[in-house]
Amino acid sequence: MKLELYESYSFNPYENLGAEAYLLESCPPDTLRFYLWQNAHTVVIGKNQHAPSEVFVQALQNDEGILARRSSGGGAVYHDLGNLNFTFIAPTGIFDIQKQMEMIALALRHAGVNAQVNGRNDIEIDGAKVSGNAFAHSLNKHLHHGTLLVNVDKMKLAKYLNVNPKKLKRKNVTSVSARIVNLRELIDIDIQKLKDLLFRAAEEYTGTLGLKCEFPSDNAKAYMNQYASVEWLFPEPAKENLVFEEAYDFGLLKWFFESQDGVIVKNSLWSDAMDTQWIDALQAHINGCVNTEKAIADRLRSFLDKHHTEDIKQIIESFEALASIKS
Repeated sequence: MKLELYESYSFNPYENLGAEAYLLESCPPDTLRFYLWQNAHTVVIGKNQHAPSEVFVQALQNDEGILARRSSGGGAVYHDLGNLNFTFIAPTGIFDIQKQMEMIALALRHAGVNAQVNGRNDIEIDGAKVSGNAFAHSLNKHLHHGTLLVNVDKMKLAKYLNVNPKKLKRKNVTSVSARIVNLRELIDIDIQKLKDLLFRAAEEYTGTLGLKCEFPSDNAKAYMNQYASVEWLFPEPAKENLVFEEAYDFGLLKWFFESQDGVIVKNSLWSDAMDTQWIDALQAHINGCVNTEKAIADRLRSFLDKHHTEDIKQIIESFEALASIKS
């Protein structure tokens, strides 16, 4: 196995996400790519999130901030230069989420904190979140990226993120900032020192000497333009005829349905669920269904996904409850 190390010196999220997309699509079959990058004054939302519902977009724009949408699932995050982002890219057979998470935790332990991986794809220090992670897949190539909070402005985080109260209630917290911690609150560390520790941990954990590679600015321009486009940032939603919103263990669902003659002809399913492929398939499955809660519940029973059986049951129960209220 080869280990390639990349570092971006740009703070533009469209450049960094575009480079990430290029590195994923061009990854050789025998290579693990490890990429470090930062965004300045940016809110990054998950692939399936509804931007106006998740972000105070006008406040962000008024403060000359940038909105970006990534290719992975999960929720909205605030990036500034007190945050360091990392990305693992590898083909099937090399890609291993658990090992990659442990590698990041190992680097943090080398820094002097008791970092542990929890069951929610987060890394915590004494119960406080210091790193959130998300994932994307392209045929037999895979991407795992995450944040590391070094000295993020928590006030900005609270100012721009519009966190759904249902989600906070389900997680039993009062705010996003209430459950996160900056590394600088615990130890004396800066971004450059953390980068050095991460590159060293990548070599230590893989047992491979890393090759430092040039940031692929020129090759990634088409991807960069896509991430900066209005079509990517604000995809046109279904017209609102029936709206469904609920929080579950796997994440929040916000569902818009557009119907003609009582039949759903278009729908927009927004979610911070980690699995974006499941959300996309679920959205496609509903088109052509009669636009009533009972009919939607019945249609959902025919949606087959062995990895989300219990999640589907919860959604069906929600629609059945709504149907019973209206009957």
